[in-house]
Amino acid sequence: MLAQQSQLSTTANQDNNPCVTNPAWRVSHWLPGKVVFTGAENNLITVDIKSGTLGTLEKSLNDDEKITVEVVDGDIYLNHYNKQREQLTHTPEEEKNPTLSPDSQYVAFTRSNDLYTIRLADKKETRLTADGSDVILNGYASWVYMEEILGRGSRYRAFWWSPDSEYLAFFRTDDSRVPLFTITDSPGQDGYVETIRYPKAGEPAPQVQTGIVKAGGGAVVWAKPENDDNYYFGLPYWRPDSKALWLQRLNHGQNHLQLLEMELTTGALREIYEETQPTWIAIDDEPRIRFLESGKGFVWQSDKSGWNHLYLHDINGKFLNQITTGSYTVLEVLRVDEQEKTVYFTCYKDHVGCVDFYKVGLNGKYLQRLSFGNYTHHISLSPGGKHFVTTYSDVKTPPKVALYTTKGRLIKELQDTKGESFKNCQNPETDFVVLRSEDGLFDLPVRVTWPLNREEGKKYPVILSIYGGPNAMSVREGWRNTNDETLRLARDGVIQAVIDHRGSGHNGKTGQNYMHRNLGYWEIKDYTQVVKWLVEQGQADPERIMITGFSYGGYLTCYAMTYGAGVFTHGIAGGSVTDWLLYDAVYTERFMDAPAENPEGYKTASVLTHAGKLKGRLLLTHGLRDENVHVQNTFQLVSSLEDLDKDFELMIYPESRHGYRGAKREHSHQLTLRFIYENLLLNK
Repeated sequence: MLAQQSQLSTTANQDNNPCVTNPAWRVSHWLPGKVVFTGAENNLITVDIKSGTLGTLEKSLNDDEKITVEVVDGDIYLNHYNKQREQLTHTPEEEKNPTLSPDSQYVAFTRSNDLYTIRLADKKETRLTADGSDVILNGYASWVYMEEILGRGSRYRAFWWSPDSEYLAFFRTDDSRVPLFTITDSPGQDGYVETIRYPKAGEPAPQVQTGIVKAGGGAVVWAKPENDDNYYFGLPYWRPDSKALWLQRLNHGQNHLQLLEMELTTGALREIYEETQPTWIAIDDEPRIRFLESGKGFVWQSDKSGWNHLYLHDINGKFLNQITTGSYTVLEVLRVDEQEKTVYFTCYKDHVGCVDFYKVGLNGKYLQRLSFGNYTHHISLSPGGKHFVTTYSDVKTPPKVALYTTKGRLIKELQDTKGESFKNCQNPETDFVVLRSEDGLFDLPVRVTWPLNREEGKKYPVILSIYGGPNAMSVREGWRNTNDETLRLARDGVIQAVIDHRGSGHNGKTGQNYMHRNLGYWEIKDYTQVVKWLVEQGQADPERIMITGFSYGGYLTCYAMTYGAGVFTHGIAGGSVTDWLLYDAVYTERFMDAPAENPEGYKTASVLTHAGKLKGRLLLTHGLRDENVHVQNTFQLVSSLEDLDKDFELMIYPESRHGYRGAKREHSHQLTLRFIYENLLLNK
């Protein structure tokens, strides 16, 4: 998945600034009759859920019983709360991803691509697999699985404890067929070279098997059939009773998903559920299954209708009923209350860009909104489902924290985060605007920060900050503090806008489906509509329309400056994909299909195809060691532009990955500001 990082650091203004707002209280945990918050100085604040009375707490419940594990200098340490740290391993090899069993009796980890456990009672170490190598990975994910399926939060961990702590499920990955990509850099006398197993579009992907092994060791049971390389496997789910493992198996075309139950002793597979879509099905680290506590069924999330909704099935997979319906997106299931036959969930429903809180009957009836206003609500629901805390805001209202019952009664407004000097701060006017696409079918949300002290009739330059990947929103209704850079640009007369297109997620899978086999086209079509609206407002200068983004946002910036050259006059593109043949197979083929199946689509979506159309000012930046979007992308565009005698600017960052750190980050920041002032402000 391409990293979402704006070249102008537009997400940085979420940080709390004392001049603007105070840090919002965060729910730490719930206790009987109380909710516990962490305050600004990490102090613990209690609130009585009946009266709203405030109190304090010295420490968290059972803190003295907690143990954690971590890797320090390559070895595993066991941390007893308020006690001395205990070293568990003493090896020259590095241990990775130590994970406690649910009963805290074992630690599982990987070493040299094999899976191990340590029994904490007697510190006995057991090696569970024995064939780990540079291409055989047991319990440790291949790069593309970490990036596109298990998620970066996995830190490459590809093993999972059973709820009863008796078993470990794990992926065994064979990377031997995956091509090696070479990354080079310039330090020292002889330079730097590394290789990475990286399947590009059309190339072989890793072969993955699922195994189950007892925590104390023994023979591995493999899912049948073994050595079947026609599928990707998503995040597995242990049944709550630990009697079976559920696998998500997706064909390489990524449009046919099977949910399979794996028997623990034989590895035999039984189909629980099957789904096919005409475009794609994304298997990633987002939760898809919620088991009922009774063990009699599960709630399944799917966007097969064009919108992400909830479906009730019995434990054998039989469809019972659809729980949610309509043109809105379910985000997260917070609780399934079988006794009350109620599901609590968050969603995008009533207002574009707003997150709301709802409940509905398991039978799909009695849908009820529990949140209020045109706000984005961040919800913490009590374990019993009777109370909730909401932290809510909009673009003009800083966050407020309140305690409610799920019957709709306000217990207490707990906090307004406005700082003491809030009213004295000169904040630029910010609007949340919802436009319609040119074809009238979709909502296009825009967050606009206007120049301070705008003068009627004056034309101002525009900076559009984008990301643009499928189902990757940048625009939400909610408060953001104004950071120094935003304020500086507003004072100096720049219109700053963050924009989304039809496929960013606001319009569900229905909007995303337009991007299938055709990346770039609809994004630029919708961005052009936003530019048109800004110009129609009378103050945007059509000769100074800058677009900027990183990663997928870098791709769209380059595409806008070439394919969309008649609209966009300036661009800063970082870490950019310039040709989808150069990006990883899982992500690319999900949306574009394989190159052999869609050659014209790949050609049309490539920036290289349209390089000759560049006529504005384009700045390209890239990290030389970028292992996600290889600098090869930028170099191929550079070569094309040079051959076409096109003028552009280039900045390469040695020793930098997909995103710049430290002094390189600050250099990129200053480079960005200099480009803006020299091209949009000082010469006008």
